[in-house]
Amino acid sequence: MKKAGNIIKRSIVVIISILIVLAIAFKIYTTQYYRADIGIIDNIENLLSGSVHSYSDKNGTVFIPENKDIKAVIVFYPGGKVEYSSYNGLMYELAARGFICLLPKMPENLALLRIDAVNRLTSGYQDYISETSDLDWYLAGHSLGGVAACAYIKNTLAEDKNKSDDQTNAPQPDYRGIILCASYPTADLSNTELRLLSLYGSNDKVLDMSKYNESKKNWPSDSEEHIIDGGIHSYFGSYGIQNKDGSPEISNYEQIIQTADIIADWITR
Repeated sequence: MKKAGNIIKRSIVVIISILIVLAIAFKIYTTQYYRADIGIIDNIENLLSGSVHSYSDKNGTVFIPENKDIKAVIVFYPGGKVEYSSYNGLMYELAARGFICLLPKMPENLALLRIDAVNRLTSGYQDYISETSDLDWYLAGHSLGGVAACAYIKNTLAEDKNKSDDQTNAPQPDYRGIILCASYPTADLSNTELRLLSLYGSNDKVLDMSKYNESKKNWPSDSEEHIIDGGIHSYFGSYGIQNKDGSPEISNYEQIIQTADIIADWITR
């Protein structure tokens, strides 16, 4: 009996030790992330000064067009291990084209750890959501952020389907579509009425094209693909060029402009 007790104690100690090692390894892994290129982002912000207003809190940043008719709302999930503010440049450009943009901050810079991050960013602003109920909402994401966005929208659709007619709930956005930048859905969206826009750069060496092409079975029927000539994986944000990516044939700013133009044209078409 005593021997069995010692074995159990040793097993518990081993399990706890393994968990501690894994926690330390994970923390080390997440501290090595790509930081925002402030120079590029500041240049875009200065160019659009007076056209876009932005404000931030602990949950992320909101970008609002000034003196423009609002066309839609875009929620953008950042890529894995990328500082969320790296996408400020793209958000400024989209907002300047008439879109309210919401950029959630992710725990440990990993959207997969909080696929419902948009709920935190919009919590406490239910009146605002109600006021934008006549606008189409789109969920977007870069790389792993796109995977997380697809998982969230799939869960949201399932929850909406399971709600009873007499159930009282706080108003939630009704998503019209999904926008993927160098990403793909692992969740099956093929039987939904969502629109889907997929963009990637021709020189992208990070995106797994085998998995990307395989994922097309999960695309809804209303889907569209755009390849940005000379673009790379990293240039949907502004954080330098990540490990193993290809060589760009266009500038970071040019890819952001093209991305914003394609998204704006697709939404308003």
